[in-house]
Amino acid sequence: MALRASPGSAPPALAAAPPIPAQPTLGAVLRQAAGDFYYNSWRLVPANLAWGALLLTILAMAGLWSSLALLALPVLGVAYAGMARLAVLIARGESVALGDAFATWRRCLGSGLGLGAGVLAAAAVLSFNVWYAVADGGVPAVAIGTAGAWGLVALATFAVVAWPLLVDPARADAPVRARLRLAALLVLAHPRRMLSLAALVVVLLALSTVAFAALLTVSVAFSALVAARYVLPAADRLEARLAARGGGQG
Repeated sequence: MALRASPGSAPPALAAAPPIPAQPTLGAVLRQAAGDFYYNSWRLVPANLAWGALLLTILAMAGLWSSLALLALPVLGVAYAGMARLAVLIARGESVALGDAFATWRRCLGSGLGLGAGVLAAAAVLSFNVWYAVADGGVPAVAIGTAGAWGLVALATFAVVAWPLLVDPARADAPVRARLRLAALLVLAHPRRMLSLAALVVVLLALSTVAFAALLTVSVAFSALVAARYVLPAADRLEARLAARGGGQG
């Protein structure tokens, strides 16, 4: 006998849909990330060390041989993708192993290099605009520099949001372009929230450069945890709203 929905109740398919996750605060995310790091440090620290070893290698090559070695900096994007993968798996509550990070290096080689190269190239252009404004001092140059400064803020925010979505197992079947588009939509839908997250990540990384060993061993992985814990619920909520809107229009 078929079940009939009572008047005013949701259809069975809709009622069975998983609840939209609540959006945590940055304070709650920091506490969660601290716990995540404590229980998974033996996975995260080696991944952070691998990223740090690549950074030191590139900087040493640039200092000893040629500054052209800096063109290899996008490789850091691939290494960061591995850390982001671990962070996303932890945030999703899935099983996680150190090998997941290195498997991501192979799986996301193209997308990791592409996103890393794109972010670094855009940052170089925008930074030059800011430098030009400071050096010139004219009104047109100041306008260009101001636009460049805001561009750097938007770029940093997009990058922080994009990495967790790029390696999210829940979106593994989505094209890379769709995942990056979702990151852009998330920044546009919640600019203050995502800007606050990006500012927090930048501050964490900037403070860790004072104790450079922290940057090489801990802080990059911890920042990846913070980003994953904050971005994934926001992205899930946004996709649920977009899907509901599309279903209502259909």
